[in-house]
Amino acid sequence: MARITRAASHLPIEEVKARMKNDPRPWCRNRWLIIYNALVDPREATDIAKHTGVTVSTVHNVISDYNRLGVAAVETPGKGGWRSGYLTIEEERNFLQPFFDRAAKGEIATAAQIKQEFEQRIGQEVHKTTIYRLLGRHQWRKLVPRPYNPKANKEEQEQFKQNFPKLVEEVANARDPKDERPVLKMAQDEACFGRISMVKRSWAPKHIRPLVPNPIVREYTYAYAVVAPKEGKMTSLILPTADTAMMNLFLEHVSRTFSKYFLVIQVDQAGWHNAKDLVIPENIRLIPQPAYSPELNPVEHIWEEIREKAFYNCTFPSLESVIDTLCDQLRQLEDNGQLLRSMTYFPHFRMAS
Repeated sequence: MARITRAASHLPIEEVKARMKNDPRPWCRNRWLIIYNALVDPREATDIAKHTGVTVSTVHNVISDYNRLGVAAVETPGKGGWRSGYLTIEEERNFLQPFFDRAAKGEIATAAQIKQEFEQRIGQEVHKTTIYRLLGRHQWRKLVPRPYNPKANKEEQEQFKQNFPKLVEEVANARDPKDERPVLKMAQDEACFGRISMVKRSWAPKHIRPLVPNPIVREYTYAYAVVAPKEGKMTSLILPTADTAMMNLFLEHVSRTFSKYFLVIQVDQAGWHNAKDLVIPENIRLIPQPAYSPELNPVEHIWEEIREKAFYNCTFPSLESVIDTLCDQLRQLEDNGQLLRSMTYFPHFRMAS
């Protein structure tokens, strides 16, 4: 007859159950689960192991230690895990601190620089995986930096974000007093899409290196879009060029589409946004954002979404196929107000709500 595994009654069953559920340490909760099973339903170790998802030897060790030592056996860490290293956690944290400024500027492109200084610190060579584990312990990760234009004025950008609610209020109050249409706060931008393939990182299984055609065919079209971030509303047009004439057509389209609203629209400082020949409909007012500041415009996230989903690593046999793909993506976004809101509801628009 197989041996029955039983747990000693060092603690009441209810307290064991509470510790099994509430202990903040996963390895302790797992041990209490084994003890709870052996306490309320003593049976063979193989059955307990199967029910708790551990090995039979783990069940034997946990119950044996608990029966001999009581609660101390559960609270004491085992031999596994990271117990020793070249530096303590605090020493590792201090070691990485000087790299923070360089990391914020995107200068740590590989772990080789950190590895070299780490080896100088401890006085011996280490494998590169040692550095990867060190960085992982301190929640470092490798990601694409967020670009910005070096000509951008950071102070002007911050002032624009803080003053945006006031700017919206000023242009709204300056309209005809008889105009009682609700104010709709929007952002507008345009982007170029063409047949030149943009090669980006992509997922692939081990041992496969993707091959992507990279033709250079200089045929382009332009997408114009305007979005109301809070409401998740959007409209767009695909036009052949980016100039004042096309901007006039687009503003007329926007004015008709949202004729029930008085529109306050954030735009960048492209030449056709403030040209003398620009015709601004009576229910639209434009607010220019600081120069060289695309990161302030929510519509930029729409272009990023479209390029990632439908244009990166893709080739198109004709400009018509580019337009068809672009139309399809724009329609999908216009029909998905929740996604639009999550992508474009920037803090300065929230402040103006």
